[in-house]
Amino acid sequence: MGAKEQIIARLREVKDENGAHVFDIMNLSKLALYLAKKIFASLGEMFTQAQETQNWLNESARRISSSMTRAALADTIKMAADARKSSARLRTAVKQAKAAGETLDCDEVLELWPDLGPGAMRRKRLDTLADKPMTPVAWTTPLGMTVLQPYRKMVTRRVATNLQNINVHDVNMPAQINSQKQKTAFPPNFVHSLDASHMVLSAIECKVAGLVFASVHDSYWTHACDVDKMNSILREQFVKMHKQPIMANVKAEFEQRYSDHMVPIVVWDYVNSFSFEKNGELKGSQRRLSKSGHEKQAEQIEADLARKHIESCDETEGVLGGTDDLVQMQIEVNDQKLAESMEVVDLTSIELIDPAQDLFGAARQADLIAYTQSVNGNRIKDERRALMKTYRERVSQLRKYMTQMAKKTAPSEEDKIKLCAAEQAAVDSKQVTQGTLVKYIENLKAERDSLIDGLDAKYPVKFDRSLAISISQRDDKEQLEQLETLIKQGKLAGRLVKGHKFTELTFDDLPAQGDFDINQVLRSPYFFS
Repeated sequence: MGAKEQIIARLREVKDENGAHVFDIMNLSKLALYLAKKIFASLGEMFTQAQETQNWLNESARRISSSMTRAALADTIKMAADARKSSARLRTAVKQAKAAGETLDCDEVLELWPDLGPGAMRRKRLDTLADKPMTPVAWTTPLGMTVLQPYRKMVTRRVATNLQNINVHDVNMPAQINSQKQKTAFPPNFVHSLDASHMVLSAIECKVAGLVFASVHDSYWTHACDVDKMNSILREQFVKMHKQPIMANVKAEFEQRYSDHMVPIVVWDYVNSFSFEKNGELKGSQRRLSKSGHEKQAEQIEADLARKHIESCDETEGVLGGTDDLVQMQIEVNDQKLAESMEVVDLTSIELIDPAQDLFGAARQADLIAYTQSVNGNRIKDERRALMKTYRERVSQLRKYMTQMAKKTAPSEEDKIKLCAAEQAAVDSKQVTQGTLVKYIENLKAERDSLIDGLDAKYPVKFDRSLAISISQRDDKEQLEQLETLIKQGKLAGRLVKGHKFTELTFDDLPAQGDFDINQVLRSPYFFS
């Protein structure tokens, strides 16, 4: 915005030969914004290392300003869980009292949910801040001074008067970090802190040399007879300061200062599910819109908190086209071709592929495992149903034979055909008694149950090892886009489900330094002249 304002000022100075403004004042803002973007893009091409360093500073500030400590995260999760429990207890008590035709008094309500007591409004406002990022960017200059960026979103309170309602800043309430301002202001502020350090170092050295030193911003003054000496001091102190590993020191400080911080990130989980037609043929992979969730309450609270932090930082997702919990794949996939590519694998001996080494291989393997589980699950159902039917018919026939024995009537040939060979032989031998038939039926049931229990080993469906394939939107954009492409091409049967979580705050590697020799400043006519 500063560049835009400077360009607007310059555009206002452009006049024609008659002294009239060339550019319409109503269009200056749009023109200046367009030129500012072009200027910064050109500077990025001309000064690659400088642009990369600025990007590193921007990204580091963004992560810091959206982070929170491990202890604060744990306390926030506990606080949210306790609030849910208190709310549930209160709802249950109100429901029970209502059923009994009674009402709860204030003391009973406060006992069930203490946060509703005195100071509830202030507590609510403080609790709300737990959903917001509160960590400012801080660093140490070469002088050893700590700099902390103060940018926050002011907390306002509405005050009602007889004439009107007035919004005033509430300085007694903690304020949320302005993450966008923290991010954009860090690179220039960091450079200003280096300039200020250079100025102080130069002033100290001038005092040691007996020179009078004065400055206005980045303009340094002394007596005319001492200008050459001061020029030499300025150069020497500049080179001395910038020979230090300034960026490496900043990165090391960040890693130490924010070592216990957690940062929210967007993750995309690769999931797959299969269903079958009534005739047993595979249906297409399901791509319906559904929300991602977590079974455990703490994980759900953490995911919600991470999402709120990201939204509070005004960050755009920029990948896969939206912020829904699931990006619905509006694509045409040849489900028949996909079904033909599926095969059953041996779940007892399969070696899992590391997604970090082969993302497509791991996703394909996850498809095959899910397909195998679905197929084996259906096989178990079908064979169990067939076994139950077969043994049910045999037991029924044996019971019928028992009834015929009691009536002393011989079984028909048709009934005997429905029995197995051993059962037919026992019937023909006429050595079967009521007692032996009862025992025989019990053995049949035991045999049936044994065969059904053996289906789990014959068609395994359980897979205890982890198959989680989660892709960070921040760190693995290329892999995420590659996986989306493979899904669209019908080479994978799964879908991508978006979620949020906190992860350890880390910083990217520093960009490579340029090849400029800082010692040239000592001899160059363009510096401090």
